[in-house]
Amino acid sequence: DLVKAVAERAEWTPRPVRKEPDEDNDVVQGRGFAYALYVHGPFPGKPAAWSAWVTDVAVNRSTGEVSVTRVVAGQDAGLMINPDGVRHQIHGNIIQSASRALTEQVAFEPSSVGSREWGAYPIIKFPDIPKIDVLMLPRQDQPPMGVGESASVPSAAAIANAIFDATGVRFREPPFTPEKIRAGLGRGAPARPVALFPATPPLQAEQRSPFARSRGLIAGAAALCAAVLGVAAAVLPWRSIAPITRPDVATYSAATIARGAQLAALGDCAVCHTAVNGVANAGGRAMETPFGTIYTTNITPDAETGIGAWSYPAFERAMREGIHRDGRHLYPAFPYNHFAKTTDADLQALYAHLMAQQPVRAVNREATLTFPFNLRPLMAGWNALFHKPAVFQPEPSRSEIWNRGAYLVEGLGHCGACHTPRNALGAERDAKAYLAGGFAEGWEAPPLTSLSHAPIPWNEDELFAYLRTGISRFHGVAAGPMAPVVKELDALPDGDIRAIAVYLASFGTSTSDANAQQAVATRLEISTATRDFSASAEGARLFDGACAVCHQIGGPVLFGSKPSLALNSNVHSATPDNLIQVILHGIEAPVSSDLGYMPGFKGSLNNRQVAELVAYIRQQFAPDKPAWTELEASVRRVMQVRAN
Repeated sequence: DLVKAVAERAEWTPRPVRKEPDEDNDVVQGRGFAYALYVHGPFPGKPAAWSAWVTDVAVNRSTGEVSVTRVVAGQDAGLMINPDGVRHQIHGNIIQSASRALTEQVAFEPSSVGSREWGAYPIIKFPDIPKIDVLMLPRQDQPPMGVGESASVPSAAAIANAIFDATGVRFREPPFTPEKIRAGLGRGAPARPVALFPATPPLQAEQRSPFARSRGLIAGAAALCAAVLGVAAAVLPWRSIAPITRPDVATYSAATIARGAQLAALGDCAVCHTAVNGVANAGGRAMETPFGTIYTTNITPDAETGIGAWSYPAFERAMREGIHRDGRHLYPAFPYNHFAKTTDADLQALYAHLMAQQPVRAVNREATLTFPFNLRPLMAGWNALFHKPAVFQPEPSRSEIWNRGAYLVEGLGHCGACHTPRNALGAERDAKAYLAGGFAEGWEAPPLTSLSHAPIPWNEDELFAYLRTGISRFHGVAAGPMAPVVKELDALPDGDIRAIAVYLASFGTSTSDANAQQAVATRLEISTATRDFSASAEGARLFDGACAVCHQIGGPVLFGSKPSLALNSNVHSATPDNLIQVILHGIEAPVSSDLGYMPGFKGSLNNRQVAELVAYIRQQFAPDKPAWTELEASVRRVMQVRAN
């Protein structure tokens, strides 16, 4: 009711697309809206009064000055109304939001009511309060909620939105001083430039230079210089963002923090930022890359070793641009190329969740990368080549659930970071190779497209079952790095998991229904259940002694599940890495205890025996696929990766 009343009084007409400012006019105008619920006391606090603002501003793009030209402010105040308190708070907050120098520039629309000293605010009058100059909606059935301070809560947000509407630049930290506005608009530092020469009309093209025939060369050189200067500017230390005092958790609602926890689970924050047997989100986990080892950082709100001193703009920049608060470039092992697609609202909720965690002091470890990849400034060039910090845009021709899945997968879910192959510089390959398979932490991240090697193609229902429970009847059990990912996804609602499944299934070719898939599965299992001949007699004996009790066709289900090797994606893959990993190390941490644990045989089988067992499983359960070669070397390679 309050929002509607304020919008009606202000004659608010939202624009679906921000208007483009007139480039020929230095003074641009904009309008912003914001509303908030004021909360008293420590977290989670007690809800008090609502407040809503519509604010008009004029911005001088040359000087950077901001003038608040009109405010329509409303408050839901219960039974207690104190107009003077509201007027003082609104006036004070406008000054704080702009700058103290703007005291005399704050002006309000004249009206027949209100004090000339303060300026008159457009209002909706109430019979019992005829002289009030701020819109209020008293609630006779509710206790007093207080006025004044609570009325001013949306002020900075409304003014920031109005400045954005006027300039197209988002300013997130008040005060909105002339220096800050000019810097954001790319107008340089001076607040009031002095005209050294009188204005003259632009020269005609033939008058500009006697070297007209060299225009193309000069333009090319200028573009190159601009690019070099842009990269140089990107690595300068002044790009650091000042530290802040850790935000009060009471600033955020419980719903926002809970939403942030879901987003952190989607992004696997704790999976990557927690060392083995370490404290959640305190960092220290080693990430092996082709260029060396990177250690994940502390993302708890510790002020010295974590992100407790990070403002939201610093956090957002790291997520969108891959730049640390102090100006250092982050390595793309932190998948900011995906996180950049996240909406502002979701990034703000994620920030709130991280700031609400318990601070942990844990000093970050330096990466050990080979030259020249250890030179962080070179990441500016990498970003220029491979990174586009653009928020996800829905595909109009696709369904709402498909677009939701695309947003989750391409953004915080960052599935492509593992499941898309990379080029020689570590960047994900182009769209044609998207989700076509890759390697991470010594495991193959198999193709999620029609290139999948699975005997039964993935479809929406099997993807949903796998991501929701950690097991698919036709593909196997989540193991290796995928097990903790699926475990984290438990925090997401079924609707989001279904959306992910819909999106991923759209890259496949499966059109079979459940009955047809079951028929194919039965045929494959029956045809591989009887062994007529084996290229590895030793491998057959090892399988009978170590594997058959859990994996043979028929018989009881032991240890929670009975994955079918005839259908298992790893057995049908082009590489033996995942099968070797599971045989050596087992499944120590399944998605849930219902799936049971698989023991590892690293301590009981030597490299040759593991190779014989792998060769037998491949020939027996994927007879239509070519035999893997040089298996002992593959076993040694996999063990070396795990050791590092």
